[in-house]
Amino acid sequence: MDELKHAADMPITRAKGRSLTTASVVKKVLAGTLGLSLIQVPLLASAAPGLTLVTQESTAPTSKDSASAASKGLNPADAKITKDQAEARARSLFPILNEARLDGITYGEQNVYPPNTKKVWVLNWAIQRGNGSTSFNVDVDALTGDILSFYYPSTWPQADSNTAYYPPPVSKQEAEKIAEAFIFKAAPSIKAGTMKPSNQYGYAPNKTLFGPVQYSFTYSVDVNGLPADNEYVSVDVDGNGNIVRFNRSAFQGDFPSAKAAIGKEEAEKRLKQGLSVKLAYIPSTPLFNSSAKREWKIGYMPDRNLEPMDANSGKRIDTIWGKDLDEASQAVSYTALTPSNKMFTPHKGGQLTSDQAQALLQGIAPGPDYQFQAALGNYWSDRRQVWNLSWNKRSSGLYQGDSKHAVVDAETGQLLAYNEFQYPGSEPVKATASAVTEAQAKTKAIEMVLAYYPNATEALKLTDAKTSNNPSSSKTVYQFVFQRFYKDLPINGSTVNVSIDGSGKLTSYDTNGNLSDADFKAMDALTAKISPKDAQERLLNGLGVELRYISSGGYPVDNTYVEPTVRLAYVPMLNKDRYLGYIDAVTGKTEVFNVLPNPGNGQSTELPSDAVNHAASKDLATLLEYRVLSPSQDGLLHPDAELTLGDWIQMMAKGMNPDQDYFGGPMKPIFTDVPADSPIAQAVQLFSEKGWFGNVKSSELHPEQKLTREAVAATLTLALHYNRLSDFLQQDAEALSLSDANAIKDKGAVALMLKLGLMEALGGKFDPAKPVTRAEAATIMVRLANLQGKVDTPLNER
Repeated sequence: MDELKHAADMPITRAKGRSLTTASVVKKVLAGTLGLSLIQVPLLASAAPGLTLVTQESTAPTSKDSASAASKGLNPADAKITKDQAEARARSLFPILNEARLDGITYGEQNVYPPNTKKVWVLNWAIQRGNGSTSFNVDVDALTGDILSFYYPSTWPQADSNTAYYPPPVSKQEAEKIAEAFIFKAAPSIKAGTMKPSNQYGYAPNKTLFGPVQYSFTYSVDVNGLPADNEYVSVDVDGNGNIVRFNRSAFQGDFPSAKAAIGKEEAEKRLKQGLSVKLAYIPSTPLFNSSAKREWKIGYMPDRNLEPMDANSGKRIDTIWGKDLDEASQAVSYTALTPSNKMFTPHKGGQLTSDQAQALLQGIAPGPDYQFQAALGNYWSDRRQVWNLSWNKRSSGLYQGDSKHAVVDAETGQLLAYNEFQYPGSEPVKATASAVTEAQAKTKAIEMVLAYYPNATEALKLTDAKTSNNPSSSKTVYQFVFQRFYKDLPINGSTVNVSIDGSGKLTSYDTNGNLSDADFKAMDALTAKISPKDAQERLLNGLGVELRYISSGGYPVDNTYVEPTVRLAYVPMLNKDRYLGYIDAVTGKTEVFNVLPNPGNGQSTELPSDAVNHAASKDLATLLEYRVLSPSQDGLLHPDAELTLGDWIQMMAKGMNPDQDYFGGPMKPIFTDVPADSPIAQAVQLFSEKGWFGNVKSSELHPEQKLTREAVAATLTLALHYNRLSDFLQQDAEALSLSDANAIKDKGAVALMLKLGLMEALGGKFDPAKPVTRAEAATIMVRLANLQGKVDTPLNER
């Protein structure tokens, strides 16, 4: 029986833990370096190209004592909290530990490279259920006794019959009270009155209609009456009121005095001195995020980096390394590239072989003392076919020596990335005198870009931006940033970063932001209406500073652990927002760079006027709250508008994930009439992945067809994995007794909907061919959300 075909004449038949540490480090880096100039670089990099910031989740170490702590400069005798006290605190706070096994306690973080000197007790736990087990850590500050991290093992809540779905027993307001009361128990170093709600740290869990209910609360913690970077606490509470995740970030050293030698007015004067604006194209989302629905704006941005200033010395601060920047801040300027006789020529004649891809890197690829490997795959940012090439130093020891990696477009031969890596424990590179000057390295970098970047002389310009090297490294590295332009305007976030070492050898090459024809089309439609003078005035009026403690370090960069430091500084602010933005050149409004979009922020949950008095107003409000629905351009919901099949697929998919970032990039279209750039392409991919189309036999979906009641019944039967039960119920008495039973092609699906209460038969009729309105769909989806905790397989579990 072809349920979906029978349901709506559709050509279809029937026959798969969040690291707050990572998020906070990225946020800190962004606050200090990104959104400040026209030379945007990757999220996990500083303003220096080729300088990689690595963050990693804690893993459960196997050691059961602190023998390895001494090798990292840690001494358990310095701890003010004993390991027994740490264990007792953890057990008293988290009831789940009563069913867990303590596998060991270590002093200091283990299995991380490079080693760090955090004074922390790491308690390693394991939970065994049947043949399955999971391991997790509870970290306790060895100086204060604060719980630093805990998470309820992510594999268990979904298998737990007590998982809370919509509507949850505990409301958000009740959960917030639970979170705040718990914080003072888990982190006694936090004093009353020092916490403030904050969205600066972490990445809140996505709020989904069909997912387990979970609330996230984050608070900044003031020190000496001032806000302080990375001083925060974050708590996740599930819909039953249980603490499922806890993170506390705190500096373990002494804070400097809160008294500044330089006044606030003087700091603002220095910030604004000589500052101007430059017009640029600005994407609404990072260019590496090809799965997002990107929009474009044209706006005026500051013409230079706006770094924090030391409140006592007045020097600008490099927020990655925590060092002073001695040179004054200067506007970024650009130099056009001159064509050469070695310009990039795209490959023609089909997909490259791995040998052909390697041959293109002549002069970059290392010699025969390296072992070569190649693998064909999808590029991480846009899923184009690429060759991943690796050269590993032949060595007798495991994880010794160094390796080199390159990514080459398998169709065109364009070099997308090249990086070198030295394994931990390898013999460090000996410092040698530089064989090339900076001018010679610049020439080499330009040659590289011309040879490997399409239309480089038209698309790129070399910036004079100064970048920061690893201050602990004895190796000379020259770093260059090439800014991408379109129609003489820079494209924010699109750069090519090249690093050349002192010997003249390439050490890294990174391209950021693949642009599509749709992107260029969107930029073509933009024209500035605000003058540069007006924009500059608005920017300067909005700029200010905030006195606060800023922090650097506590993370590894380029295989070097940057020790945590705290300084008193004036931080640039735009309209009292630390995440500096730009002036929209069309509206004149101040906008913030959408570098780390936070789900759920910014959308009004106020019900539009045409839905306020509707019979389904409560259900429509729920779908608006969970971002399944959003008002049209006229500000209305149009609750009585009839839906298409495509609309329904989109709504169901948003019930699973309102951001629709299901995949890392475009996928091969499943249906010929749903191309990769279709607004419902991501939703169709999700339906296919979950098997909600059944066994597809047709190449067309016809998403424009009207959505019928029987089509909804067939879809929900597949979504709930009741298709076999549906077959069994084809002769169900309730369905057969309907006055329009003969018009129903899939009686089993209809019988299921009636028995589950998801749909109803009014006046003894089901009306299988009747189109479904937006309001009717909202009611069905809310009923389905209420059913989630009562079915054997909730929608989010497959």
